[in-house]
Amino acid sequence: ASKARRIVDDALALEAAGACAVVVECVPAVVGDAVAAALAVPAIGIGAGAGTDGQVLVYHDLLGVFAHPHHAAQVPKFCRVFADVGERTHAGLAAFRDAVRGGAFPSPEFAPYAMPDDEAVAFSKSLADDARERAARNEDARRRQIDEDEYETVKLY
Repeated sequence: ASKARRIVDDALALEAAGACAVVVECVPAVVGDAVAAALAVPAIGIGAGAGTDGQVLVYHDLLGVFAHPHHAAQVPKFCRVFADVGERTHAGLAAFRDAVRGGAFPSPEFAPYAMPDDEAVAFSKSLADDARERAARNEDARRRQIDEDEYETVKLY
């Protein structure tokens, strides 16, 4: 639970530092879910369950490619091209996109990261405690903003 909590805290720190998104990689789905719920910026998952705001895979892995495919315009003259994977690459990437959009990926079959139940309970409790504290801080900030607003003070609107 403490490692999972540290991941959520680190993601919040990245957001506070100005990150426009956070990538969450190789964690149990419950941690990916928690990071996505805690952040205002997108949480992008790679092996982090279906609850993140988006999914990414390294396309070499997605397509089962183990050598870097060069684009035709960038193939050095000394290279021999043995295969054109452009069409198959496009089909594989389109299938990935459709599976993510349709909710078929990621699925439990592709979620190998697990958290013991007792750790999940402790993690959930720490998140609930933190959410209450954040809500109280946000409410205090909202009240201060209203109190300091000269239009609100003199009831101009």
